[in-house]
Amino acid sequence: MLDLMTHLMRLRTVAEAGSMRRAAGILSVTQPALTRSIAQLESHFGKHLLVRHSRGVVLTGFGERVVSSVQRLQRHWELEERSLEDDKSVLSGTLRVRAGPLWRAVILPAVVAELHRHHPDLVVEIQNNGSGLNDTLIDLVEGRCDVVFGGVQVVEENNQRLMVRNYTTIVDRVVAREDHPIFGGLQKGENLDASALLNYPWLVYTADPVYELQTIHACVERLGSAPRIRASCESLIATIAMLQKGDYLCILPDRAVANTMNPRIVPVPVELGRRTIVTGAVFRGEMVDWPPLSGLLRICEKHIGSEGDFAPSPPM
Repeated sequence: MLDLMTHLMRLRTVAEAGSMRRAAGILSVTQPALTRSIAQLESHFGKHLLVRHSRGVVLTGFGERVVSSVQRLQRHWELEERSLEDDKSVLSGTLRVRAGPLWRAVILPAVVAELHRHHPDLVVEIQNNGSGLNDTLIDLVEGRCDVVFGGVQVVEENNQRLMVRNYTTIVDRVVAREDHPIFGGLQKGENLDASALLNYPWLVYTADPVYELQTIHACVERLGSAPRIRASCESLIATIAMLQKGDYLCILPDRAVANTMNPRIVPVPVELGRRTIVTGAVFRGEMVDWPPLSGLLRICEKHIGSEGDFAPSPPM
């Protein structure tokens, strides 16, 4: 008799293929053998796992829960198998990271470089959050990634499979290059007259739709007029480069501009924007003691803690 895990893996393949016939071909088993596997699982759980229709099969609600658990268990087994095969003194394997644009562009490069100085055989895969953080968290629960970096407010407190580690609070600010004409005549500690914001072109950072909404709504609510948006850019690196070369204003997270140089990108002293975001890491609870992940989290905490105040002071 086949073991339960084999039946579960077959169920996962059926769900991915959407058809018993296609899944049988992928698995190189007969369709009757695959049907028996599903029947044994349904007998074991006492619930239906699949719904048949004219074009194939789809998972029931309970079937989705089972396949989600299979994904997670397979990833956990991969890690345990690798740890049994590896020399204890050498960390290897693959650490799968999902991260928002700020983490990918600004924070993780230095963190991963330090991690590799200690564990050169470790493979680190960094990807974006795809279609959204909620979908990424589903991938996290199901084992398709190991840790997610970004805003952590959306994580449900009752999701007992996930752990959250808060690192810092990011503040969105209106920013410009340090020699921007908007700073002309400002004295130290003096706030800018907000109406001056309407005199210059705006650049919108579009990696997160909230920045465009924030740019428009903040100006309309505060000044009664929309800003002159003249450019938009999805890349954080390109956005910063455009700010350094033009007279644009932009709303960006303070951490994104903390280490910019020649010229620096600095906050404009005006009460506009100022959305705050708690940012950190989310991971599955059973992964907390996996050395590659625990090492990465420890380096993140050290790196962010050493940065101090994220926002440079405006020129005076």
